Amino acid sequence: MRGSKRPPGGRVCSRSSSLVGRNTNGASSNVDYGIMIPCAQLGKALLFSMSILFAIASLHSAAAANRDGLRVLVESCFDPLTAGDGSKCPAPVTGESDSINEARCKATTDVWAKSTEFVAIRDRKMCGCPRGFEHGLAMPLALISGVEADNTPEGIWQFAWDVARKRISDPNLIALTVNSRLQRSQDQLHIHIVQLLKEARSAFPQDAIVTVDNLEHVWAVAKTLAQEKRMPDYGVLVVHGPDDKFTVVVADGAWSHSPEKDYTYYQCQ
Repeated sequence: MRGSKRPPGGRVCSRSSSLVGRNTNGASSNVDYGIMIPCAQLGKALLFSMSILFAIASLHSAAAANRDGLRVLVESCFDPLTAGDGSKCPAPVTGESDSINEARCKATTDVWAKSTEFVAIRDRKMCGCPRGFEHGLAMPLALISGVEADNTPEGIWQFAWDVARKRISDPNLIALTVNSRLQRSQDQLHIHIVQLLKEARSAFPQDAIVTVDNLEHVWAVAKTLAQEKRMPDYGVLVVHGPDDKFTVVVADGAWSHSPEKDYTYYQCQ
């Protein structure tokens, strides 16, 4: 066989075909540039490729399933129509506020506040952190996916702010954030109750902020601003503004901007 040798150790499964060219005398000639692969080697390569694809598919499925964690928590622990006695709650409500014991913290739910429409709980990012670090989540008891939903409740911002004022003494340090669809990890609407980074205000995009008198129309204001800036996917940050008003910032999720991670102490150091 011209141009190649049979590989040792087995039957040939595949090789490339010959090419037709011209030699130095101008006559046509067949030149075999084929690469021969033993069947056993080809089989191992295919098996390895299939296992990689299977692993990727499994990770994708697991990630998709984990996006329902908060939704399951709301349905099983807090929704009066579906939670029943709470026996199916995956992280039982215990009333324990100690987050230093990380394992115990992650296995339970600490409720900060609850109304007929909303609930505020300790975020799992608090688990294992020292006292003084604050990270909570305010959620509707209704099943609402996130910032892109048509039925986002305006009242959740005031609810989250009232909860934050009881946890963080200085209103200028309070940050309420909701991540965009692309940047969030859960598909149940949740507002992060955290503290603002010291240098955050100087980093706000000046063309993507607006000041509002109160928290009654944050969703509508953010949506309008995002449309003006052509942000189909966006997150929202709310902080205390001048003259006791509020500053609303929109962050472009398509450019990997997460207001939680860009502007707040979202995890303990």
